[in-house]
Amino acid sequence: MATTYTQQTRLAKPGPADRDWNLPLNANADAIDALAPVGGLCVATAEVPSASLNVQAAAGRYQRRDGTVGAFAGAPAVPLAANATTYVYLTDAGVLTTSPTGLPATSHVPLAVVVTGASTVTSVTDLRVVCGTVGGDARPFLPTAGGAMADGATIAAGTASGLKIGTAATQKLGFWNATPVARPGTYTQGYAANTRALNAYTPAPASTAYAGLATGQPGSPYAQAADLNSLRSAYENLRVFSENTTQLLNALINDLRSMGLLN
Repeated sequence: MATTYTQQTRLAKPGPADRDWNLPLNANADAIDALAPVGGLCVATAEVPSASLNVQAAAGRYQRRDGTVGAFAGAPAVPLAANATTYVYLTDAGVLTTSPTGLPATSHVPLAVVVTGASTVTSVTDLRVVCGTVGGDARPFLPTAGGAMADGATIAAGTASGLKIGTAATQKLGFWNATPVARPGTYTQGYAANTRALNAYTPAPASTAYAGLATGQPGSPYAQAADLNSLRSAYENLRVFSENTTQLLNALINDLRSMGLLN
């Protein structure tokens, strides 16, 4: 019977009466080994069976923390310590790294845990994560080209060092579809008093009538002391409110400046 092939990976399926089964079986082994989820970034002993304290790491691709794809060229011989348990991983930059204490808390690609004896490798445990959750609600990041966050999404900022948006004053930001601009120039505050409380204003309406005091000449009244005091009180109310408003503006400028939105 003629050899048939699997639907997905096209692996050979020799017929019952076929000869030289070793040929399609070996070809199948090579095809499977070349599959990225199987052979990519695989850590294995440098020899079979192990005859040294070396392992090899196969070439492969991986996803960086920013969503871009990195490529690892492979390492044919990675020396390890004797009588030890060693963790093998790639850094986010794609540097092959070994550690006797475990995997790091920072971004990395776990590859394997290798146990060695006095002169050979005794076991290799695969740590690669081949499959991951996908979907609009599963992305841990936005792509570098930008995108839309899910409705109702939140961004949690740290309480120690906090979160910084923009690393230089020349970088441009825009909100609500406004054209992005660099941080505005510095505001100069000659009057520096500030407050976050805007007090109520006590007005003196312009229609307020003042009695005045006649001079004896028709149509020429003079202001009484009470009238002057009322005007002075109205002026003082206006001065206090104006000063309070300026202090509130100063506080707003200070707050925006502390957040980097103003210079």
